[in-house]
Amino acid sequence: MSDHLGKKVWAFPDAFLPAEGHPYKTTDHGDQFGHESLCIVNYSTQDANIQLDFLYEDQDPIENYSFSMKGKRSLHLRLDHLEIDGVKLPREKPYSIILKSDIEVVAQLSRLDTTSDKNAFMTTMGWGV
Repeated sequence: MSDHLGKKVWAFPDAFLPAEGHPYKTTDHGDQFGHESLCIVNYSTQDANIQLDFLYEDQDPIENYSFSMKGKRSLHLRLDHLEIDGVKLPREKPYSIILKSDIEVVAQLSRLDTTSDKNAFMTTMGWGV
């Protein structure tokens, strides 16, 4: 079986980093507040060089967040923890995500919303080419 799995470009048109909200639970990593995670699988034995761009309706994009991901790894990248050129992604503002990789990867977006007494979790696959 080939170690090529996924696509080189992924688009997530409906992203929305929710308000921090209330702690969902406490773990060894601290309190879990509302957030989004970009979940990536690199099934190849090669490292993947990945770039993320964040597009907005009414402001310039936040572009060129780049990182390398080792082969045969999974990553859950917390988007509320990102800082790009000193700028954090704004909460409660719709945006879209474009992921570009130099090798095939699989990507999925997950959101935890803890702003009400009833927590909500959603996940969706992106559109890949």
